[in-house]
Amino acid sequence: MKVNEVLKLKATDLNFNGYGVARHNNVVVFVPYLLKDEEADVKLISVKKNYCFGEIQKLTKKSPDRVEPVCKHYYECGGCSLLHLEYEAQLKHKLDSAQRTLKKLGNIDLKINGIYGKDQYHYRNKVQMFYCLDKEVYSGFYQKETHNVFKLEECFLQTNTASKISVSLDKILNKYQVPIYNEKTKAGLLRAVLIRNNQIGEYVVVLISKENKIANLDRIIKELIKEHPEVIQVHLNINSKSTNVILGSKTKELYFKKKFIEEINGLKFELAYNSFFQINYDVMLMLYQEIIKKVKSLKVKRAVDAYCGVGTISLLLAKYVKEVIGIEVVFEAIKNADNNKAINNIKNAKFILGKTEEKLEQINNIDLLVVDPPRKGLDESLIETIKQKDIKHLIYVSCNEATLARDLGLLKDYYNVKEIKAFDMFPNTNSLELLTYLERKSK
Repeated sequence: MKVNEVLKLKATDLNFNGYGVARHNNVVVFVPYLLKDEEADVKLISVKKNYCFGEIQKLTKKSPDRVEPVCKHYYECGGCSLLHLEYEAQLKHKLDSAQRTLKKLGNIDLKINGIYGKDQYHYRNKVQMFYCLDKEVYSGFYQKETHNVFKLEECFLQTNTASKISVSLDKILNKYQVPIYNEKTKAGLLRAVLIRNNQIGEYVVVLISKENKIANLDRIIKELIKEHPEVIQVHLNINSKSTNVILGSKTKELYFKKKFIEEINGLKFELAYNSFFQINYDVMLMLYQEIIKKVKSLKVKRAVDAYCGVGTISLLLAKYVKEVIGIEVVFEAIKNADNNKAINNIKNAKFILGKTEEKLEQINNIDLLVVDPPRKGLDESLIETIKQKDIKHLIYVSCNEATLARDLGLLKDYYNVKEIKAFDMFPNTNSLELLTYLERKSK
């Protein structure tokens, strides 16, 4: 097997990335966009010792689950990976993939109890786009597996209004000839834009620049607000580092009309532009409703919400427990959480700044621990602390089935995994949100 060789292959499965999995002479070949049971002429583009990557030259047998992608950018954009797969088939693929991962990495046999989803399109409440100068200024996403920006004309993940705001900004930036940052030469200023919205259609815009030297900013903002009165805040974030991290540490407020508020179950949450918040509001509600339902069925006096962010889960649970304690390492998030506690007049919640693995050791008599960690999962020292603490109930919210499986495997001698539910927080992508309930084993 060699590069550029063309093989006739049949996919027998899809892997975690949504690539078709085929075999030739017992060597695995991964083929993007090839669905299970499809056949194709495939050109090898990378040959390794035990596996290869190929690309479809000609599709000779189509799956009944194949659909025409609604987005014209699909095959060049790195945002979506499953738009060519019918939505119900997407859900089945994600569920099967998660089930296999839990078994392989965590030896968890428990069947995932269904998958919750809603709208397939226009669900994202936050989007980040990058700027490019090619005769004119335009914004867009990176082409798949590159840092080359293509001009975005439509996107079926973000709201239509977010797309319109970005197009308007492109025109205004061209008018004032704003210098665009070049990743290779490091010349120019404006790097990217972040746009987020709440459920009542208000928007926050953050321009991300190498330096605070952009001319005509007042005019740029004035024209943007005139064209888009739904924009209630505009900020300038300064990121002078040569890094893949999008946001810098310094921010200047350019326009402020009102606070950015999101509402969940009758509670109000004030968010900063960089606060963590689930990107799919409707599925987030389903997830939180299931957590509340579970907590209501338990006899909980003291609950701890680890990685609590701006306090969403903590404050939603306050009504159903005697005391809830949120732990968060980000100072601004803790400030937001305390503010949200005051806004909603909740008296039985408190928030602690620090690392969960350190602060949890100092809290006694915990009935319930809720963890919603980043993709890397739980810190090893936190898992050891959980093992030592006699916490009866554990709820684990995860956006990474691999690290969830790893952590459940590490906890299985101390906890029984009682229930797992799946939530399609990220339609048209490979990602899935999993909610797991664990119960402490009897001594």
